[in-house]
This record gives sequence, structure tokens and C-alpha cells, in this order.
Amino acid sequence: MTTQDEIMALERKFWQSMKDMDVDTAVSLLDEQSTTAGARGILYFGPAEYKAMALSGDARITSFEFFDEGVIFPIPDVAIASYKAKQSFTMDGKRHEMVMYDTTTWVRKGGKWVASAHTETPAQKDPPGAA
Repeated sequence: MTTQDEIMALERKFWQSMKDMDVDTAVSLLDEQSTTAGARGILYFGPAEYKAMALSGDARITSFEFFDEGVIFPIPDVAIASYKAKQSFTMDGKRHEMVMYDTTTWVRKGGKWVASAHTETPAQKDPPGAA
């Protein structure tokens, strides 16, 4: 039976592949049809479209850390990983940091876990004077 640690290891492997610009590893972890939803909207893509997205633009992850990790298994071949991600990245030559709340739905197909859906929500900063 798959464990939370095994799913989170896949999640870290995917993020590390983005950091390393190892597009082939990232693609190997994706389902044939995947989706993501975040501040920029909803995207649907297959491996070829992901590869094109990953190689375009100049945004690059330089570091990441996960916190508050949890994985649920609604059925044996589906895992939903949820966590807080602190990430540093460069874009347009400038360094940025952000904290996001992420979820990834992993599905086991033919004995292999693949990422089918990912969401990210920016963490809100507390307003001035908040406890």
C-alpha cells in the first residue's frame, strides 16, 4: 500500500525537476491529460504542451520547501496531496518569494503514479494589526 511519504516524494521529485529544468522527468510524472488551476486560470495540457510551457518564458524556481503536508487516499488508486509551499524564483531577472497552498491529485495507472490535477492558491498576508 502506498504511503503519504511515497506520494510526497513524487511531489518533491516533480518540484525538483522544475528547479533543475529537467523537463523530461517532469513529463514522466504527468498523466496523458492533466489540468492545473491557479491565479492565472485553468489550463489543460498533455506532455507535449507541458514541455512547451516549461521551456517558454524566463520564470525559474530557485528553491522550495513544503510544510503542513497531508495526503488522503479516497480510493486505493487516487492520492490527493495537500501542502504549503514556500518558493523562491526568478522572473524577468528579479528574485521573488511566495507562499502557496497546493494540492496535487495523483492517480495510479498501470502500476505507476502520475499527476493528473494541480491547484495552487496564494497565501494571504495578514492585514496590519492582525494578531
